[in-house]
Amino acid sequence: MAMKVLGGRNLPPHWKRFDRLQATAHKLLGNTKRPKGVFRFKSFEEFEQWKMNCRLNRPEHPNSSTS
Repeated sequence: MAMKVLGGRNLPPHWKRFDRLQATAHKLLGNTKRPKGVFRFKSFEEFEQWKMNCRLNRPEHPNSSTS
């Protein structure tokens, strides 16, 4: 049951606000595919190279413009 506050704003429940925030973030960031799992690296430099390759191979957002 929703509680009504007199003289204040009646905000939706926190879970509805969170769902709306997640939907907005998904629209702004697009459907980015990230590799899942546990990765082990021999050095920090190897990790940095892997991370850079992931960023470079990511498809661009369809609404982005480069002009």
